[in-house]
Amino acid sequence: MDRAHIRAYEVFVGIDVGKSSNYIAAFESAEDEPFLDMCVSQDEESIREALARAASHGRTLVTVDQCGTFGRLSVAVAKGMGLDVAHVPPRKFDQIAEGYGEDKDDPVDARIIAEVARSSPKLIGLVEGRPEVLAQVRVLASARRDSVAERTRCYNRLHDMINQVCPPLEKVFSKYKLRNNLEIRLLERYGGPSGFRKAGKARCAKWAASIKYQRTHGPEKVGEIFDAIAGQTVRLPAADAIERQIKRLAARVVALNVEIGDLEAEIEALSEQIPEVGVLRSIPGVGRVYGAVIAAEIGDISRFGDSAHLAAYAGLAPVRRKSGTSVNGKRKRIGGNRQLKNALVQSADRARGTEEWARSYYDKKRGEGKEHRQALLALARRRVDLVYAMLSNGTYYEPRAEKA
Repeated sequence: MDRAHIRAYEVFVGIDVGKSSNYIAAFESAEDEPFLDMCVSQDEESIREALARAASHGRTLVTVDQCGTFGRLSVAVAKGMGLDVAHVPPRKFDQIAEGYGEDKDDPVDARIIAEVARSSPKLIGLVEGRPEVLAQVRVLASARRDSVAERTRCYNRLHDMINQVCPPLEKVFSKYKLRNNLEIRLLERYGGPSGFRKAGKARCAKWAASIKYQRTHGPEKVGEIFDAIAGQTVRLPAADAIERQIKRLAARVVALNVEIGDLEAEIEALSEQIPEVGVLRSIPGVGRVYGAVIAAEIGDISRFGDSAHLAAYAGLAPVRRKSGTSVNGKRKRIGGNRQLKNALVQSADRARGTEEWARSYYDKKRGEGKEHRQALLALARRRVDLVYAMLSNGTYYEPRAEKA
C-alpha cells in the first residue's frame, strides 16, 4: 500500500492472533496511544464486538500478522463487517519488532502491527489481493519450470554437439561446468575448435578476462580449452554446421538464464504479499521462490486433514500395489501436484548441503539401498510433516535434535 491510500483511514487496528485468543490494539490516526487495547477470545462474537468498537471511531483498517491458520477467523469476521484487512509479512514484522527494543509480548505486538500499518504502509498488503497473488505465482512458477526444462535440454544437446566436434573439448565442459556463465559465454562467442583457433589464444584470453569476476579464471579456462583442442588435429564431419549450432544453443541458454532470472524476481516480489512464505523460508533449503511456490500450491492448509493428505496431494506418498487379496509392496505414486512436488524435492536437495539432520536422513536412506532420487523423495516426504505442522500452527522452524 502507499501513503495516499493510508490517509483514507481514521482508525488503525492491529491484531496479534493466537490459537485461543487474540490481542487487539486500535489507534486513531492522529493519536499516539491506543483507545482500544484488549485481549479477546478466539470466537466470532468476541472479535466482532471489539472490531465494532474500533470501527465506531471512523473508517478502519485491520492489520494482522498472519491471515492463514489462527488468523483466518479474525480476517473473515473483519471482512464480513465490511472492513479493509491487511497483513504484515512475519519476517518483516520480526525485523520491525526488534527495532522497538521491547521484549516480545502480545499487547506490544498488537500495537506494533497497528503502528506499522499507520506509519509504514509499504510493508503491508491488502488481504483481498491474496487469491490474485497466489494465481500469479502459479502462472510464473509454471513458466519458470518450462524455461528450466528447456535450458536443461539445451545443456544436454550442447554436450552432445561438443563431443561430436571435439571429444577432448567436451571434457573441459563436463558435468556442471557448462552451467557457469564463463563457459556458456565462451561457447556463445566462439562455438568450437575452429572458432577458438581463428580468434587465437591471446584474443580469447583477453575477452574472457573482461567478463565480470573472471579476470583470473577466464584466461585459465581459455588455456584449458586450447590444450584440449591441440590434441585433435583431424577435422570431424559437419564441423562447421555443428559449431554454428553450438553458438545458437549457447545463445539460447544465455537468453533463458535472463528469462529465468526475471521470472524469479517477479515471484520473489510477489512472495512479500504471502504471509506463509515468511514461515516457510525459515526451513533450510526454502528460499523466496520455492517458498512462494509451496505456499501458492498448498493454498489454505486447513483443507488438508493431516500431513499424509498433503503428501498425497504433492505426489510424495507411496501407494501399495494390490492384486486381489495380495499386497505386493509399494510403488511410485502417479500424479499429484507436480509444481508442489518439484519445489519440495528441490528444496530438500538444497537442505542436504546446509542442515545436518537433512544430510543424515538422506545418508540413512542411501545406506538402506535407495538410489539418489528415492532417498531425496523420502527426505521430501519427511519435510512435508514439518511444512504441515508449521503452516497449521503459524510457527517458525526450529533445528531438529532427533536422530535420523
